[in-house]
Order: sequence, then C-alpha cells, then structure tokens
Amino acid sequence: MFLSRRKSSEYIITYGVRVNGKLIKEPWHELDDTDIIEFGNKLIKVNDIKKIQDNKVYYLLNKPKGYLCTFKDEYGRKTIDDLIRNKIKEKVFYVGRLDYDSSGILLLTNDGMFANFLLRPENNISKVYNVLINGILSQKDILKLQNGVLIEPGYKTLPAKVKILQKYDNSSLIQITINEGKKRQIKLMIKSLGYKVIELTRIKFGPWNIDEVPKPGDIKKINDIDFLKIGYKK
Repeated sequence: MFLSRRKSSEYIITYGVRVNGKLIKEPWHELDDTDIIEFGNKLIKVNDIKKIQDNKVYYLLNKPKGYLCTFKDEYGRKTIDDLIRNKIKEKVFYVGRLDYDSSGILLLTNDGMFANFLLRPENNISKVYNVLINGILSQKDILKLQNGVLIEPGYKTLPAKVKILQKYDNSSLIQITINEGKKRQIKLMIKSLGYKVIELTRIKFGPWNIDEVPKPGDIKKINDIDFLKIGYKK
C-alpha cells in the first residue's frame, strides 16, 4: 500500500506505527538506519528503505493516445499504470505530462531532484512536438510563436522554434520546440492564433528521442545517462 506524505502523516497520528516494538504517533519521529518499522503486519528495515530510495531508475515510455498521465482514475479510464504494470517494478512517477488525447515520449523515474531539473525552463531542456493543426500557419503566425504568445492572463510563453513539416489542403503538420512546460501549453499556443490542434505527438524530450521507444506502449530502461552533458550535477 502506497500513501502520500499527507496521508501517511494522518495515518501515523491516528493509528501510529511501531518502531522497534514501540508505538509511535509522531510523523516527525527521527529514524535510525538500524530501526525496524512494523506496518501492515510487515517488518520493514529502515536501511532497506534507504537502499530503495538510493536506487534511482529511469525509463522511457511511448504513451499512446487514450491513456491518462496518472496511476489511478476514478472513472475507470485507462492510465499509464495499465501500460507499466508488471513491467516496471519500482514506484515511479512521470515527468512532463501528456494529455489524454496526446501521444509520445514520456520519462518515468523515482529521482525527484533530476525531474525538477528537467522541468525548469532556465535549464534549457528542450521538448519537441509534431503537431497537426486545422489550418496553415502564415509567416506572421510563425513569428508570433517564435517570439512568445499570451496563453493566459499575464503569461507569455518563452520563444519557441517552429517549422512547417507538411502542408495539406485544410491542415498542416508543424514542429514546435519549447523549453518550458505549462499545462496544455502547445494547444493553448495554437489556440491563441485561432487554430485548433488535431493531433499532438512529443517526439523528443531532452536527449531522448521517440526512436528509442518507437511503438505505442514501448518501454525502455535507461542505464547510462550522461548527467553532465545534460547540465545536471548530482
């Protein structure tokens, strides 16, 4: 059973847990490496917990359309947990969500510090999207995206890289590269120009490319991240 930090604190205050046989009801109680916790009729060594925490893992997932970026949905919709269950044994979280109707590369990890680094705009970790829209961008539209557009009151996007990949009769496929990640940002950027996103796929996130997980639902464990090349100091 996994509990959030808040739920864990509430549980400890209400019911308590046993540490070395003694009932503890203070969430702030300090633990030693040699302590043994009794929880859910199980004995857990603090040292074993620390070993798990120290074992950082990194996975790539090609998220298909029709899956939520969450691990449980109260309405019974499919989630990324359905894709990774029995395939990833560690407790991981996603970095850089994708909408239900969007697809593409997603990073899964248990490394919170690294995840925060990847999501901070000032660290220049690029995300590349192929976007099918219901129209054809003019040069003026492209310039607006390159200079930043207002997507909500008081928030203008950072400069983006934009290029048209393919033009059709009433639609076009464009590629947008950004270094930030506001919720539904690409859709809002396109909407600000008067167009609508028909399909959206993230093909690159930082140093990782969709080619590493080419098929929807594919999972790949990353064993050799060059942290220094990315600019992250562990």
